[in-house]
Amino acid sequence: MLDLPLRQTLLARSDLFRGMPEHLLHYVATHMVERTLADRELLYFKDDTLEFIAVVVEGRVYSVMQGPDGREQIIGNAGAGQVVGESALISGHGRESSTFASGPTRLLQLGSRHFSLLFEEPVFLRRVLMLMMVRLLKVIELLELVCLHRLESRLARFLLANMDDIDLAMALPRVSLPASQSLLASMLNTSRPKLNVQLQLWRRSGLISGNLDRMVINDLDHLRRKACSLN
Repeated sequence: MLDLPLRQTLLARSDLFRGMPEHLLHYVATHMVERTLADRELLYFKDDTLEFIAVVVEGRVYSVMQGPDGREQIIGNAGAGQVVGESALISGHGRESSTFASGPTRLLQLGSRHFSLLFEEPVFLRRVLMLMMVRLLKVIELLELVCLHRLESRLARFLLANMDDIDLAMALPRVSLPASQSLLASMLNTSRPKLNVQLQLWRRSGLISGNLDRMVINDLDHLRRKACSLN
């Protein structure tokens, strides 16, 4: 269990509560409830009532929508230090998506009955507005990606957007990817078999190498051209 000082420290580093007044951090840390999720366990379902917000402490959660044919489209994700379920701060509607854990995940939840004090803090309200705008821009980018670009371009753009560091042994960029091909396929609005075929083609051509947990881009300029390709 996380003690109160550690909770307060974690909140002070989070995207929602960073820079908030000390009294507000103490209040939130005192009233938050720790929760642990197993891999693929749901945090909430689409259309659930808006009962809480949560800050991810460890692990990652994905927000997903399901079509009438059963296909899932991942519309967002949150890792350590990020808030999830912030739509609960806007009353009058249900959850816009379902959210599940990828791997063992630990969160801190704050129930809606404790929101009133947060709304009295102008700095908090400005932060919520900023985060909502960032989420909206990401959804617009996702809409453009999955609706207007073919799979090869979508995958190239995703890899470029998720480069994290240089593999020192090879002096080449590495990419942070979801834990499974199924998750990646859901993020790119495609099927797992189609995604696997595309990845295998790129591996055989030498464009990329490695697996999801350690993928390396061997020709960055070529990948950039594929990201901009129209056919």
